[in-house]
Amino acid sequence: MFKKLFTAATVIFSMVSVAQAEVAYSMPALEVGFKLNTMDLDGATSNKQSQAFQGGGSIVFDFGDSGFGLKTGLMYSERTFKNEALLSNLEGKITYFDVPLHLMFKFEDYAGIFLGPSFSTKLGDECTTSFGGGCSVPGVKSTIMPLTFGAQFKMAANFGLSLFFETISGKVADNLESSRGVGANLLFVFD
Repeated sequence: MFKKLFTAATVIFSMVSVAQAEVAYSMPALEVGFKLNTMDLDGATSNKQSQAFQGGGSIVFDFGDSGFGLKTGLMYSERTFKNEALLSNLEGKITYFDVPLHLMFKFEDYAGIFLGPSFSTKLGDECTTSFGGGCSVPGVKSTIMPLTFGAQFKMAANFGLSLFFETISGKVADNLESSRGVGANLLFVFD
């Protein structure tokens, strides 16, 4: 019982201390961009790249003067696939809302590199075949956790660029796995 009370008191004290501390942030921005994405389809003869869209808002919460921060926000993200098989070609996308939690090391107030997971919730999915008909994407996971590595910097007072690589190991849906993407987002910065 004492251990539980002590743990609860420690958590509450930590939350109050953080709430009273001054929160520093940098690079609040709207992000819009494109990425090249691919996924592996079981039984495919070829897995090709296809273009995907990404957009949303982000901000970096600074950890004091340490040079480190947490890049987070809310992003709309498409993860596309284009696969060739013996009998037909399959093309489609799965859309998600992503909440990134990327640890960022800032070289300057306006530039840094980041690495970390995103927590993604599925919005929808679609696909078509080479016969022109629709198809279904069975067993799409409702939540996934991509790992992202990238760099972000400002080029002018209100414009910047974010370059990144993301990977999702394991299954995304039945017969679809190992999603990978490389992309660039244009930043409209508000600080």
